[in-house]
Amino acid sequence: MSSATLRRLERVLLMVPWLLEHPGATVSELAERFGGSPEEVLRDLDTLGYCGLPGYGGGDLVEVTVFGDRVTVRMADFFARPLALSVKEAVTLLLAARALAGVEALPEAGPLARAADKLERLLGADAAAGLTVELKAPGAEHLPAVREALDRGRVVHLAYRSESKAELTERDVEPWTITAHGGAWYLQGWCRLADGPRDFRLDRVRDLEVLAEPAPRAEHAPAPPVYRAKPGDPEVTLALAPQARWVAEWLVTDQVREHDTHLEVVFRAATLDWAARLVVSLAGQARVVGPEELAQRAAELARATRELHAP
Repeated sequence: MSSATLRRLERVLLMVPWLLEHPGATVSELAERFGGSPEEVLRDLDTLGYCGLPGYGGGDLVEVTVFGDRVTVRMADFFARPLALSVKEAVTLLLAARALAGVEALPEAGPLARAADKLERLLGADAAAGLTVELKAPGAEHLPAVREALDRGRVVHLAYRSESKAELTERDVEPWTITAHGGAWYLQGWCRLADGPRDFRLDRVRDLEVLAEPAPRAEHAPAPPVYRAKPGDPEVTLALAPQARWVAEWLVTDQVREHDTHLEVVFRAATLDWAARLVVSLAGQARVVGPEELAQRAAELARATRELHAP
């Protein structure tokens, strides 16, 4: 599945619950909040009208109404019926609830814990015994402080290591929100050092301090935290060995081409130095197809790394 398709699927999945809570939202508001152009949002809404339960008749489909620029969504009748779960489904939900309830500073942890208790009572002591889940992501230790800054509306001071520039910087940030994306926690806000909106992965935060200075409230919701190519970003082509196929899922790719012996990925990088560090970190499982400058930088970095660790 291409990255564009994944972004579209993510947008649709995020729009539905939000529209249920905000009936009458405008198409332009959806485009601004969830990304994409108004035309793309209308195409997504049209696709949503074909989604539902097998049978696909009256009451089985999600109903989408666009009147002028206003959008209303009504779920299929099935979703209003009492929920009946199999033992397998109930155990799966219990595991998910326990995992998320253990995430530090999660606002929904209380309701999730109560839901998990109800599921345990329904399943019985024997079925629920021995089920334990721990869900923690690197950087989660900063969540309580970030939540405090968001609740109190305070500026935060970060010591942050940039992956693209491989440097540690000190900066003040006006926080907008915190979100999970691609297995990592992100703080999104206005960076005063960069004088613009930025996404900060919490696992790259070396130190975080909540300041007494009030932070302005965000006027617009930020886009999902994911690398967005800019004009002039270099295009990179790598040939990945079978052991490194996961890189194609991890990167935001423009093209993925299957070959008999390898997988070829084409993507854009913020800098060639970042791409060179990626190639070296893959330890021979990636070969640079282009550009030639990247191959040279990766070779130089590999040489310098060997010399640094040589006896």
